[in-house]
Amino acid sequence: MRKPRARSLGFGLLAAGYVFAVFWVFTRSEPVVASRPVTIRIAHWQIEKGPPDGVDAVIRRYEELNPRVKVEQVLVPGRVYNQWMRTNLVGGTGADLIEYGVWLDGLTDIPARYFEPITDEMLRPNPYNRGTALEKVPWVQTFTDGLLNQRVNAPDPGQFYAATVTEVSERLFCNRDLLRKITGSDRPPRNFAELRALFQKVADYAARTGEPIYTLAGARDNAAWLMQYLMGGAMMQSSQRNDRHGTLSLYTWDEIGLYLEGRWSYRSPEAKAGLTMMREISMSMKPGFLQSLRDAATQEFLRGDAVFIFAGTWDGTSIRSLSTFPIDVLRFPQPTRDDPVMGPYFFGAFADGGGGTAMEFYLNKQSPHKAEAIDFLHFLTSVEGNQLFTDHSGWLPSVREVKVPADIEAYKTPLDCYSFGAEYMLMGSTVSEAIYRNLYLLTDTHGSVDQFVDAIEREMPAAARADLGKEVSNRAITVRPQDVRIVANAALGWRAPQDASLQVARERLESSQTQSEALMLQLGRQLAIAGPAR
Repeated sequence: MRKPRARSLGFGLLAAGYVFAVFWVFTRSEPVVASRPVTIRIAHWQIEKGPPDGVDAVIRRYEELNPRVKVEQVLVPGRVYNQWMRTNLVGGTGADLIEYGVWLDGLTDIPARYFEPITDEMLRPNPYNRGTALEKVPWVQTFTDGLLNQRVNAPDPGQFYAATVTEVSERLFCNRDLLRKITGSDRPPRNFAELRALFQKVADYAARTGEPIYTLAGARDNAAWLMQYLMGGAMMQSSQRNDRHGTLSLYTWDEIGLYLEGRWSYRSPEAKAGLTMMREISMSMKPGFLQSLRDAATQEFLRGDAVFIFAGTWDGTSIRSLSTFPIDVLRFPQPTRDDPVMGPYFFGAFADGGGGTAMEFYLNKQSPHKAEAIDFLHFLTSVEGNQLFTDHSGWLPSVREVKVPADIEAYKTPLDCYSFGAEYMLMGSTVSEAIYRNLYLLTDTHGSVDQFVDAIEREMPAAARADLGKEVSNRAITVRPQDVRIVANAALGWRAPQDASLQVARERLESSQTQSEALMLQLGRQLAIAGPAR
């Protein structure tokens, strides 16, 4: 009797479960087949706390406005991003919108091969800005920097390839409680001389208490950012002398070419001053920090083992949300004209980021839904979309008229400093590899500025030639097909002379081709002046 009853109870429960499942599928759950006919993907490596939430907020609102489009966010860890991007682009499976940075090692050919210019769209107003102060403003002019960095780094001069999402800067994040515990005050250093004095106080405290406390949390990434920042300030007079075009900036290939021309070197007094300051700072970091990446520095700071961490505002949301102590956000203390190291070469206060926008997204040439991808990019960088991203990510906006929340106001850099946009550390992939490979000679206890300079100057000529040669090859990839497009536009213009847009497109292509060819001629000339590697 017991077995039939148990069997009946089992069948009853199974039937009830089945009925409930059918009810749920047809009344509550999403359909098995997506109701949205178009799916686009946006891929990036910003998997820190903040950006994924910001992009998700934008996607939710966009899908409300565009019920036929589904947007998927693809998060790829930075350590595998380079391989992931090249593999997917070569295989034809890349996302529709892809984040890219010119500093990514070994990928300088990617933009010319796989990304499509969006110049025509950039010169027209963003349709999602209707009803705002930017309603009739060309899309490119709605960005806080006018997409200056993207103009500088475009694979084809005169063309626009990317839209940016955020403005970035570099800041010193301070553990206020630890600073007060060591110094008796929570007032941070105001200049580099006061920071030097703090180095000694922290070292004395650590020796007295036996606690493994350092002034700055250290890792290879953070050291590279700090080193570039210091070198940019130390080399400002050199940058001004070499700014032959009067643009207050130097392109990466300009600096490499100018090096081969003998217009600057790491043996110059200015460069050695910047390197000397970096060595001073590295002595106040945990020994062996070059073996770690930025996550290790963040963990060191959050454990309370360092008073400060120098990081980009891209790490700000992670640092502040994970900390168990109050954090102050400061600008890095700069040297003054009476500084014993940099004083003789001090040009003025130098920029610690700010003004330039980043997290740039490019349109994949192979995207099957280019119109929808550009439309989503429009919304992402509209006043409404960028405000959603800012509010949910804790990152600065890239678009004018977007309000900056009070808690990240300190990320914005006041316009009280100079910048020539020069990179003296991470210029090209081969040069960067040489610098990273020899950096231990500068930061090690037994190293020195001269050891580092001697090593890098031995490798720099060949590395510079390699990077400049790659730049010429990449430009050629863009220039070669231009003739066909120019002739095609001309032919279409003959058939439809009333269409002024065809004439404009032809003139724009001819202009960008001329600029690219002139740049290739300049780079080739610089390589010829330098002569063969010895």
